[in-house]
Amino acid sequence: MLDNFASGSLIKTLLLSLFISGTGCSEKSKTTINSQTTIFSSSLKPKEELSTGSIKGQVFWSGPTPIVEGFTGPISPLSEHASKPRLPWPNPNAPKINPINKGIQHAVVFLDVPETNNLNKISFPPAQVETDNFKMQINQAGTFSPVGFVTVGDGVDFVNKQDFFYSIRARGDAFFSIPLSNKNKPVHRVFTKPGIATLTTGTGQFWMRSHLFVLTHPYAASCDKNGSFEIANLPQGRHDFKVWIPNWRVCEKEIDAETWEITRLEFAPPATKKFSASILPNSAPIDQKIDFALSDMQAQK
Repeated sequence: MLDNFASGSLIKTLLLSLFISGTGCSEKSKTTINSQTTIFSSSLKPKEELSTGSIKGQVFWSGPTPIVEGFTGPISPLSEHASKPRLPWPNPNAPKINPINKGIQHAVVFLDVPETNNLNKISFPPAQVETDNFKMQINQAGTFSPVGFVTVGDGVDFVNKQDFFYSIRARGDAFFSIPLSNKNKPVHRVFTKPGIATLTTGTGQFWMRSHLFVLTHPYAASCDKNGSFEIANLPQGRHDFKVWIPNWRVCEKEIDAETWEITRLEFAPPATKKFSASILPNSAPIDQKIDFALSDMQAQK
């Protein structure tokens, strides 16, 4: 009987030891996991501490300034307007070249990648496409331009500033139509696909045209009147950029069957150039010089 009691005590002691030992392993494993998580979290720098840099430069026209002829026509090709005076209208894609330094205003420079993983993602200032006095412009941060920028997932307001019915068409990397029948009443449109949306009218004002760049990142700029640009807060590393200007060469015309007036123009593909730059943190902006010439336009088929 004493032997049975001793054997039972020994078994209980062994079981208690195993329980205590198992509890200790569990606590040790839990502590190790918490320690690793803390180290990983602390290794992520706040957004404002990320290493960034910038590029700047100028886009120039090389050679004689091209002479781009405009068009004539009524304010609408529809029959009720066809008998009204024919007015001069500019070519919407004619380059705006500074006569002093040959800088190309409204040339677009942007980071040529489908998307970025940068933690400092931000949106562009709100953009509004405005029609007024038979012109179409993009109002962004108080600046009017034939080009504008929007981040994927953000929206743009379309607003008619005059007493005239317009229908805005988007083609290229977007496909939709927006009627603007009410003066000063914005119509909001959200863009969910990256690319370049070419905006025209579906009501025959063939000289009204704008371009909206829908991007997954904020790294883009439109050149000022001197052809200058700067893109800030770029993540460090080597990046590819693209420079874009529209082509003014008409490749197709649509004519109204009744009035024989132009209703729509199609232009040759835009001219683009690429360059690469290595971005270093806390360094002076890298200065780029990009030239376009007449041959760049003629090369586009």
